[in-house]
Amino acid sequence: MIQEIAQWIQQCAKAPVALAVVTACISTFVHGSGAYALDEDDLQRLLETGECPGCNLQGADLRRLDLTGVNLEGANLKKANLFYTVLDGANLSGTNLQSANMAYARAIPLITDAMDETGESVVIPAQFIGANLASALMNYADFSGAEMMEADFEEAYIFKTQFVGSQLQRTNFEITFVHDVDLTDANLCGSTYWGGNDYRRACNVPVSDLEE
Repeated sequence: MIQEIAQWIQQCAKAPVALAVVTACISTFVHGSGAYALDEDDLQRLLETGECPGCNLQGADLRRLDLTGVNLEGANLKKANLFYTVLDGANLSGTNLQSANMAYARAIPLITDAMDETGESVVIPAQFIGANLASALMNYADFSGAEMMEADFEEAYIFKTQFVGSQLQRTNFEITFVHDVDLTDANLCGSTYWGGNDYRRACNVPVSDLEE
């Protein structure tokens, strides 16, 4: 941030203008940056309705909240604090969770009171399809049964986290710290891991289809 402000000052100072114009340049930069900060109205909407697709919740403090079944599809949760947050059955597909704190978070399937045609309870998995989880902190979390296809975990810190039965097809684990993680029955078909290699075991589609 400091370097970016300095660059703006230098750019403004190159023009034959007075100090007032330089000040205006700085003001423009600061207010422009603020456009990406947390939108308090969006936060209130999430807390009141549980529906906030596309919302701007950058840096939001959502620690220890029960956000079961919320819709945050395509939302901006960059650098948000989701420490111990419950996200069972929540929809975070396409969400930006870059550098978010998801330590001890839980995002397991939600068993509803509704019944399907066979008389079984309808189960809604937590969804992170195509989510950006780059550089996220994900230690001691539980994503068992979550749908996380095509998610990006690059440079994320994942320690003692559960992905039991999770759908992790075509995910990016390249340059990711992964240690003591439970991937029992997880589907990793086509995921990219260390060295840029594709995970091909237990794939339900031919290798040729993965390469198209």
